[in-house]
Amino acid sequence: MFMGGEKETRERLLDSARSEFSEKGYTKASLRKICAGAGVTTGALYFFFRDKEDLFAAVVEPPLLELGQFLAEHFQEEREMLLPFMTYGHVSGDHDEFFAALIHHIYKNRGAFILLLTKSQGSRFERCVDEMAGVVEKNYLAVAAEMEKVLPNKQVNAGMLHCLSYMVIDAFVRLITHEPDEGRALAVMSRVMDFLVGGWMDLMLEDKPGV
Repeated sequence: MFMGGEKETRERLLDSARSEFSEKGYTKASLRKICAGAGVTTGALYFFFRDKEDLFAAVVEPPLLELGQFLAEHFQEEREMLLPFMTYGHVSGDHDEFFAALIHHIYKNRGAFILLLTKSQGSRFERCVDEMAGVVEKNYLAVAAEMEKVLPNKQVNAGMLHCLSYMVIDAFVRLITHEPDEGRALAVMSRVMDFLVGGWMDLMLEDKPGV
């Protein structure tokens, strides 16, 4: 039924879709041109994908889901790292390995992430930046709430954490879309995160009124 087999046909469609979405964006991308680029009929496309959005998801969603799992594991580790703070009043831990792995994952899938960040308008992924910032903010709030328990004169500065969450995500967005080299990206982002983490530790809590 398919020249070269189903797996090869699906990969040709995905390759053609990446090219068309990169050039036209999600909304203006043509399924007809995607099929022509893959050398198949539209019937073949609908054998593999329900519609344009399903095709776009096949291109961008796997690395996005992997990133989400990666961050979830990191935030769990951060909460566990709070235990020394709860006991001794300091936080320990090395973020270098995490950031190196994070940057590597992003740059291994940089094409998909650029599509998500710059070409997803009109699809269900168009708010991915806001959604990712929301994930970061939720976890920052959870960490701050734990620290608040052992600092009776402090309270969570929710407004500041909201801003810091977007600063983190915006830094990554700027880097991904403007720096093509993984090594330089890691060097820059490591310094940026040292700055942001320092600010996060100072600003996530504020004095309670009257203190």
